[in-house]
Parts: sequence; structure tokens; C-alpha cells
Amino acid sequence: MSNSSKYDLTEFTILDATNILEYTTSRFAAIWIACDRSHMPRSPAYKASFIRHLQWEVDSFVFPYINICMVFNTHPTMTDLLRSILGRFSGLQTRNITGEQFYAEFFVHCSPHDPELRSTHRVVLKYAHDWWKDRFDTLGFALPSLDVNEVLDMMADHFEQLPMGAMLLPGPAVAGQVEGDPLLNQILAVKARIQHLSDSLEKMLQEKTMMATAATSSMSELEGPMDELEEALLTSRQP
Repeated sequence: MSNSSKYDLTEFTILDATNILEYTTSRFAAIWIACDRSHMPRSPAYKASFIRHLQWEVDSFVFPYINICMVFNTHPTMTDLLRSILGRFSGLQTRNITGEQFYAEFFVHCSPHDPELRSTHRVVLKYAHDWWKDRFDTLGFALPSLDVNEVLDMMADHFEQLPMGAMLLPGPAVAGQVEGDPLLNQILAVKARIQHLSDSLEKMLQEKTMMATAATSSMSELEGPMDELEEALLTSRQP
């Protein structure tokens, strides 16, 4: 999956960051569901291993891309579930909560089934590096260092598994980008995305209008036969 060529971060857009964080939310939802259903003993060693693996998740899929956005002075969209999880990590890293408290709060307050955090619709069947599907506390999985190419590949594979995943994949081509001017490139990327969404919405409205027109026409064609049927029924009831 790794790509030997280096990714040019000046080409990285806020849409890329938003999609990666959406993918990360899906991973956390899958982790929560799998571990909540697991019958493995919740020993101190298990909890410590779980937190270590969860730390790898945010170090691989969250913090690098939030940092890139901060450098470009942009702010990616973040799901409520991911925001809740990062809030717990902030408490853990600043030592406001212990590892034991973090573990408990993760399963109590970060459920993808919670109506306010609902994320079960984001879960797919296959994930790369799905350590949570086995005895991660005893098998000692190697947690690799992922480059941006690998993460983008995993993100793309994730959206391909979703019924409507194409909605969040980078779609429109961005023209007029200038080398060495990331802020301008961000603006051009957002402008292209807005135009793409506007065109898609216009097309959808046109299709809906055509469907409504066809339905109205069909109903109009039925009016004559229905009137005849009503008249026949009334006639048949007369003595």
C-alpha cells in the first residue's frame, strides 16, 4: 500500500483532511463496537494495551492532519464522535484523568450508538491494520508508522465500501493552483468543490422535477378512466 514517492503537502486540501477524519471516525466506531462485544477479560494489562493502540490511531490518523491544517490556517470538519474521543485524549495527555478513567469514559461517553454521536452507518467490513479484531493485548501487533500516501489509500478504500462513499471523495479537478501558495490553493479547492456540489444539486433538482412532471402526467391520464369507473358504479347502484 505504501507509495515510494513523497506526497506534496502543498496539494493537501481541507477536503482531504475532512475525509481522513471521517475515515478515522469510522475506525473508532468499529473499534468501539468490536471491543464492546468482546468477552476478553478487562485486566489492567488489557486496558493499557487498548489505550496504547488507541493512541496509535490518533497519532496516525488525526494529529498529523490537524497539524497540517493549522499550518495552512484552515479548519477541517470533525464529527461529534471524534470530537468526544479527542476530548478524552486531551484529559489523558494533560493528566486530568487516569488511564482507567479514560478507558471507562471511552465506552460510556463515546458510543457510536449514542443518538448525538451516531456513527454506526460509517462502519465498513474491511479495515487495514484492524488490530481490534484479535487478541491485541497478547499478540503484540506491530503498529507501523504510516505516511500520507498510505492513509489516503486507506481512506479511498473506505469510501469505496460505503454505498454513498463517492459523495465525500475528492471529485472536481482544481484548476489554476499556484506552486508555493497553499492559501490560494485551499481557496481554489474549496471554490471548485462548491461549484461541483452546486452542479450536482442542480442536476438532482432537474431529475426530481422531471419525475414530478411524469407523475403528474400519469395521474392526469388516470382521471378519465377513474371518472368513467365512478359513473359506472353509480349507475349500477341505481334501481
